[in-house]
Amino acid sequence: MLGDESKIFGVIRDELIEIREAHADERRTVITDQEADMKMEDLIADRQMVISITNSGYIKSLPLDTYRSQRRGGVGIKGMETKDDDYIEHLFVTSTHDYLLFFTNRGKVYRQKVYELPEMQRTAKGRALVNLLPLRDGELVQAVIATRDFKEAKYLAFATKKGQVKKTEFLEYNTPIKADGIIAINIKDDDELVAVRTTTGNDDIIMVSKSGQAVRFKEEEARPMGRSTGGVRGMNVSREIAKGEPNEVIAMEVASDECDLLVVTQGGYGKRTAMTEYPVKGRGTMGVQTIKLTDKKGGLAAALIVREGDELLFMSQRGMVQRTSASEISQYKRASQGVRVMNIKDDDQVSAVAPVMEGSSEDKVVDAAGEQAADGEPAAEQPELEAPAAEPAAEEGAEPASESDAEPDAE
Repeated sequence: MLGDESKIFGVIRDELIEIREAHADERRTVITDQEADMKMEDLIADRQMVISITNSGYIKSLPLDTYRSQRRGGVGIKGMETKDDDYIEHLFVTSTHDYLLFFTNRGKVYRQKVYELPEMQRTAKGRALVNLLPLRDGELVQAVIATRDFKEAKYLAFATKKGQVKKTEFLEYNTPIKADGIIAINIKDDDELVAVRTTTGNDDIIMVSKSGQAVRFKEEEARPMGRSTGGVRGMNVSREIAKGEPNEVIAMEVASDECDLLVVTQGGYGKRTAMTEYPVKGRGTMGVQTIKLTDKKGGLAAALIVREGDELLFMSQRGMVQRTSASEISQYKRASQGVRVMNIKDDDQVSAVAPVMEGSSEDKVVDAAGEQAADGEPAAEQPELEAPAAEPAAEEGAEPASESDAEPDAE
């Protein structure tokens, strides 16, 4: 047969006829002279990604399955290479088709699709945000929110250093955003955005000032306003901390009675207080005392919502870093002095406190997403900063939460 070309073509013809009879059907594709309406994301797989952003402004994106699933109590794997004085401030799981909204201290918002972010190796440092966003001199990212369709929450709540608070419908930010951003909140030149939080419309808001006061009020007291408005007074910060030292709002959170409020002073003193200790007051007041301040303790440096199992990172202006479990910080009544949580030298002071977003936290986001990641490479042991020993005794004037406590209210 190989020597007769006509027989070879005959066999080929018979085999092609068999294939046609077995698989022939109507044409499924359509040939047209019209251009297809395709977007970039139509060509990108919808994958779960882990986004990490450091305090100094480095960001990277990594597939969720990079982090293999571990049993509870594992040491985790190293997720990012950071400088000694840097730490991961934002860590969350989102999709390649989701948006990331970046809110800056100047009240602007920038928007990026997750698939536009740099995808790097697990231990890579990431790329500087200034190379992705047109940030101006002195403009810093204060909050990051991920969303698919701007329907995950009803409102966004904003707070500024001067005590302004604003509530705007989340859907108002579902608008074309120019490359140089749009106004998220109208802020005066001498003011800055402090925090942005998602709310349901029926939450309680708590604002904390540098002078050691806290005000809790119903979210309903701040009526919904337009995107480019400046908001209304949420907290009165007119009282000076000391002569010539102005007061300011340092934090704003959504209050939950199941959590504690942690406050830390510039001198390294702090405490946890049950959120139920903070009464609901009217918006625009000075609030109630959340810690007794002295010249030695200085003003408040940080305030944040914590739970019993949280790990915290303390940083000083001179670059000292300490890692501590929230459970090792004693819980006291609202108007007590607290205890020393970080040893600070005379020429130094606490500059920031943040929840730890590395190691075991990466295991948590894997579990939360319900994904089973591939085993990949074996887990590298996660280096940990040594946590200080539990405080042996309370400072003078600090009273345990179980005892009675004076509660002076400054309206």
